[in-house]
Amino acid sequence: MSRSTLPAVLLISAATCTAVLATAQTAAAAPPEEARLAGCDFGNIAGTYDYANFDEHAGRMLGITTGAFRAEFEQARPTIQANATASHTRATVDSVDCRIVSGDDTHADVTVSVVRTTTSDATDGMPKTNKMSLLCTVENVNGRWLVNRAETD
Repeated sequence: MSRSTLPAVLLISAATCTAVLATAQTAAAAPPEEARLAGCDFGNIAGTYDYANFDEHAGRMLGITTGAFRAEFEQARPTIQANATASHTRATVDSVDCRIVSGDDTHADVTVSVVRTTTSDATDGMPKTNKMSLLCTVENVNGRWLVNRAETD
């Protein structure tokens, strides 16, 4: 190998090794599919409720949340339930789209877009479709991905 070829080969080899190491570190740090699915589950559960069975909805919400969001939901639950009951609100999810924004194997930010249909006194009992967009933070708590934060876009 000539002297001019050796530095070029070493440079290419170093660049290749750097690229492989960077890819390996990124792949190891990427959040698992379970984190994205937890965001989707949250979208389905948060977007589906019936004023007549609100306690079931609340139980499902408490089962998929942790930390600050869980505490906020527990505190707001009586008001949310009273409003849903007073307006006879029912909601069903038509579709959910979830995507990982960032994270690792302990927490992740997930965008959640939910299309749902609601009926209530405000809609005269007629179905109304709307879209809800959220940014959720999910955390791995003892092997389960739970929502710790949810903000509307």
